[in-house]
Amino acid sequence: MRISSVTTRPRAPRVLAVVTLSCALAACGNRAAFDPNLRSSASITRSRRGARAPEPPAPAPVDAGAADTEPAPTEEPASGEWWSSYASREALETFEGRASYYADRFEGRPTASGEPYRASERTAASRDLPFGTVLRVTRVDTGESVIVRVNDRGPFGDRARVLDLSRSAAEALDMIRRGVIDARVEVLERPE
Repeated sequence: MRISSVTTRPRAPRVLAVVTLSCALAACGNRAAFDPNLRSSASITRSRRGARAPEPPAPAPVDAGAADTEPAPTEEPASGEWWSSYASREALETFEGRASYYADRFEGRPTASGEPYRASERTAASRDLPFGTVLRVTRVDTGESVIVRVNDRGPFGDRARVLDLSRSAAEALDMIRRGVIDARVEVLERPE
């Protein structure tokens, strides 16, 4: 009868690696995170370095004569929104196509013009109209319209789509549920 010997790899290097990794992670851990008596980052700093927490800066002295002066004048807020001045403008050019709107995940991201996308502003993306172009976008089926300013490039993919609108503009056209609409686009002003 023949007895076969089973060769096994030594486990010592693997176990040693796991133990070493565990020790390294434990050393990197924040012991103050487990101490319920420490409540602030200043306490953690003190416990690690043995230093005292920095004192807050002294308040600036108040000039007694400054209280008697009037505050600096501020600009008067504009009456209405920026687009209200374009409501009665004649169109320089008109074209039709489909319009969609931006997803909410783009909020705060830079547009092609460098401005951050703001869902609350009435802006649009166009593949070929210059930045700063002011447009009146009218929903063909309902006649609702909104005035927007081009500040981005797009939409890409479907060539029938001519504009991507901000969420605010899409809400003004009541197109949130539908997503994509047929639109008439009128150019009201081109940038200089």
